[in-house]
Amino acid sequence: MVKGAVMHNFMEPLKIESLKLKPLREGEIAVKMVASGVCHSDLSVVQAKLPVPPPAVLGHEGAGIVEEVGAGVTDLKPGDHVVLAWVANCGKCHYCTNERTHLCEQAVQAAMLGQEAVFEMGGVDVSRMAGVGSFADHTIVRATSAIKIRDDIPLDVACLVGCGVMTGVGAAVNTAKVRPGQTVAVFGCGGVGLNVIQGAALCGAARIIAVDLAPVKLKLAQQFGATDVVNAKDNPDASSAIKDLTGGLGVDYAFEVVGTGALIQQAYLSVKRGGAAVCVGVMPMGQSVEIPGMMLSLEEKSLLGCLYGSANVRRDMPLLLDLYMQKRLKIDELVSKKIKLEDVNAAFEAMEKGEVARSVIVY
Repeated sequence: MVKGAVMHNFMEPLKIESLKLKPLREGEIAVKMVASGVCHSDLSVVQAKLPVPPPAVLGHEGAGIVEEVGAGVTDLKPGDHVVLAWVANCGKCHYCTNERTHLCEQAVQAAMLGQEAVFEMGGVDVSRMAGVGSFADHTIVRATSAIKIRDDIPLDVACLVGCGVMTGVGAAVNTAKVRPGQTVAVFGCGGVGLNVIQGAALCGAARIIAVDLAPVKLKLAQQFGATDVVNAKDNPDASSAIKDLTGGLGVDYAFEVVGTGALIQQAYLSVKRGGAAVCVGVMPMGQSVEIPGMMLSLEEKSLLGCLYGSANVRRDMPLLLDLYMQKRLKIDELVSKKIKLEDVNAAFEAMEKGEVARSVIVY
């Protein structure tokens, strides 16, 4: 039997349940989970902001050890250490064949809808969030979701590359392609925002302005490379504060990492002529954002979307972990608490209160 945290209904705490794993299908692998980050997207599912129907095992930021491989799997074997990616690219669609695997049309749809149930409970299928379901001590994923990594990397660190680190660093490196000497603002300094900051620092950004409501997160932001901080509680119009810090110009890139229309608008207003606001946070279903249309053309400002840090996960995840092993990328510092699976609801509460960057479930 497998132990997992199941969402039975939206807006209710997860319940720890005993589950059965279904037999492996072609192209799938069974993974013994070692660790899983608790990401804000997991909470967004509980709050019905993302379309994952219950019952579902949540969690999408995990790492573990391959236990069994299904038919047709040739590049993985039992004992391999893997990070789980929540976009299992098909390798055949327009996006995959044009080196934009993170946009794979089949994988994104399956991930968002929690398709291909691999768990069952009392004869009822239980889906898995984002094709992963890392809030369980064992799971089944498509082999294309499993990124083999070095055996000497701690899996309770590697798990965070499965979402937060890859999304944040990738937003700066891959989506925006920040260049040395450019200026950056980051709205929201949780787990993903801190990684946008260190991604911009890796790119050589000359000035990185962190914006958040929580002083503890602003302090962390400086540890990750922020050169300036703006407390949005004291400065409700953060875009004006950012312009003051940049001599009235604004920044080259502003990253919104929360997922609210008002903050996206502020990020857009804080960029200079010819600059771009990058939307990293996921807005709830049905919501939209309003920006001044004249700025699009007369000021040549752009609004960029960012999914999963525009990542090629097979290339980027091992690279990020190499940087970690070289002490050039901070991951240990992201971990505020290591917890048991039974503490997942308390981790959600701590996240909402702004008390943690990341809680990590260790099995």
